[in-house]
Amino acid sequence: MSNLISATLTKEAKEIHNNWERGTKSKKISDLIVMGSVNQRRVEDLTLGINDRNIQIARVIWELKDNPIYNSLCTDLNELLIGTIHYQYFNN
Repeated sequence: MSNLISATLTKEAKEIHNNWERGTKSKKISDLIVMGSVNQRRVEDLTLGINDRNIQIARVIWELKDNPIYNSLCTDLNELLIGTIHYQYFNN
């Protein structure tokens, strides 16, 4: 184990820290740091997955958009991409 040299806490964080049982504070802080790192990696992975999904949806739209049979499907899929760089501006 390494020693934590110093930390600056907000008022709210200090109140929570002070309410923790003595002898468990270091372990809880360590667990929070590890969980924060895990959560950050999960968010990054989800973001990459969402981007990959958006790319695939855009590819499907691009391939099918000129076929009138798929017009409704392409419109619905394209609405999922609103607000992303993958949204396609085409006339239906």
